[in-house]
Order: sequence, then C-alpha cells, then structure tokens
Amino acid sequence: MRSIRPAIPVALATAALVVALALPVSPATAAPLAASAVEPTPPAATVFLTPLKAKTYNVSSYYGPRCMPMAGASTFHLGLDMAAPGGAPISAVAGGVVVATVDGTAARAGYIKVRHLVDGTTYTSIYYHIWKSTTHVVVGQIVTAGQRISEVGTSGVSGGNHLHLEIWEGAPGAAHSVDPARFMTAHGVDLHHGATAVTAAKTPATCTYYAAAPLNFRSGPSLASGVIRTLPARTAVIHVPGEESGGFVPVRVGGQSGWVSALYVSPTLPPVVVPRPAPAAVAAHPLKPPTYRTTSALNLRKSSSLTGARILVIPKGADVGAVKASKGVRRQVVYKGRTGWVHSAYLARR
Repeated sequence: MRSIRPAIPVALATAALVVALALPVSPATAAPLAASAVEPTPPAATVFLTPLKAKTYNVSSYYGPRCMPMAGASTFHLGLDMAAPGGAPISAVAGGVVVATVDGTAARAGYIKVRHLVDGTTYTSIYYHIWKSTTHVVVGQIVTAGQRISEVGTSGVSGGNHLHLEIWEGAPGAAHSVDPARFMTAHGVDLHHGATAVTAAKTPATCTYYAAAPLNFRSGPSLASGVIRTLPARTAVIHVPGEESGGFVPVRVGGQSGWVSALYVSPTLPPVVVPRPAPAAVAAHPLKPPTYRTTSALNLRKSSSLTGARILVIPKGADVGAVKASKGVRRQVVYKGRTGWVHSAYLARR
C-alpha cells in the first residue's frame, strides 16, 4: 500500500494479517493514474502469474470497504494485501512496460508500476511497500509475466512485510481501481487458492470507533461545516464501512448523524488518561558552613586587634568550628566555650 495509506499487522508468518490502508476515496472517485512523459506501448499480455510464489504468502486484507484498522486510515482498501517474508521475490503479474519506480523509506512506501495491454484495454499493476525499486527494473523496460521486479518489504506506514497489490483499469488520466483477486481470477490465477491461508477479516455491516480526544461532531465533511457539538474523548460512534469524504467519515452518535475527522477516531477504546501528580516539593536544606582547625598554636584574643587581651592559647590541630564573624584578617571562633578572635592565616578547613 502507499505510504499515505497506513497499515497494521494482526499477525505475521503463518498467521499473518497485515492490514494496509488506502486513501479516503472510493473506486468511483479514486484519483486516476498519471501518465509518464514518454511511455512505450506495452506488449499484449496473454500470460498471467501470481506476484508471489504460491504457498509462500497469506492474504491478509481484501479489496473494498472495511473498518479503519487505525486512526486516519481509509475505509476503502484499494488493493489486496499478501503477507510474506521480507525479501521474498515479487514478479510482474503479466507482461508489460515499467512506467514508474519509487524507492521506499521509513516514511514513504516504495512502489513499481507496470502498464499492461489486456484484450485491447489498458491496465496498470502497482506493487507497494518495496524498498528498492530499480534493483531489477527501470522505467521504460519491457517485462514478462513472472519476471522478478522487486522484493517484499515494509516501507512507508506499514505493520509488517507484505505486498500491497493494486490493479487499475483504463488509460492514464481516466483509470479506476478494480479488485486484484477478481481480475487475476478472470485470467486464470486464483490468488486466494495460492495462499497458505486467508486471514483477511470480513467487512461487518457497521464499525464502531472511539473519539481519541475531544472531537468536533460536524454537520458536513469539512472544517467549514458547523459543529453540532463536541464529543468527549472515548465517545463511541457508529460508521458504515466504505463511506468517507475528504478525510471525514459519517457517523451516528445515539440517534444523531454527523461527520468526524478520520484522524481522531480509533477502532480501539483509548485508555483513560490519568493526570500525573505534580512532584512533591523538595525541602531546601541550608548548606552547613565550613569548619576549621588550627595549623599552629594560636592566641585567642578578646578583640580583633593584636593588642586585644589574650584569653588562652589554642593548641595546633584544635577544632574551632565555624567562623562566627570576620574583620580583616581576623576571624571570630569558639574554642572550649570561649569566644574570641584569631588570625586567619593559621586556620585550615577541615
């Protein structure tokens, strides 16, 4: 599927279920395929083969209406998803000419387009989610049915390795999508029978979505449409698969009908958001003042002057605690309960 068509997996390998998403369009209104500037006439296609080797893939998502597998997805799937191991060879379903190659990235689905001429009618097959588009083919190259053109990947918005195959009928500029499985069956290839399993979910009559956040419930499918009311987060809405317009889906809430943005509804009930409590204030602890010891026997005087009366002599290495006051080079300290002044040159921090 295309990078702007998100995909999610339900399982991979034997029980693979990779759901690729399509643009919010229906087959009747899908944007037509653009033509290349210079395009060789494709040879007539008479042989049709599976794009992946039989019994190496699972059919994980059908063509047609479906419930959105994730927020922002379309409700009409324009292709057939075939889950397979990454790197599995992808082959052209019929002879034709390569008309477009786009490498894939984590943000963009890579793809190859091959134009075919089938009984006088132009068709285009598109192979999405590849990583490298020109390893085996280049634009303008003629390919045959079964010729390797790329490998299975998971580029773009994708939930796992798979091939999203689209078939478009009509000349460039006027093409419309068709069901790849039906197209191939009409030409002798049963893609469902060739799969190890068909794990694609059948489309229900209605889909239930939930508002992922407070959501405007509008009277029409545009931002210019009036807001009927705002739906609280986690409100359930009912939708008919396949119906959408301009990124909006028609829904029912109770007995009321309106439109909501497909970006803000989810097929799963969002978790209750519990505000995180503010961190408890940490009490500030005042810094303890440094304490000192004497580096020599030292006179403790009554005043900060050299002529101040001597109280006593503090021995070398004695602890005098923190300085109580300063005056020039003199420091006021306490020793054995007696307060006095000493010279700072003979004090060292402990």
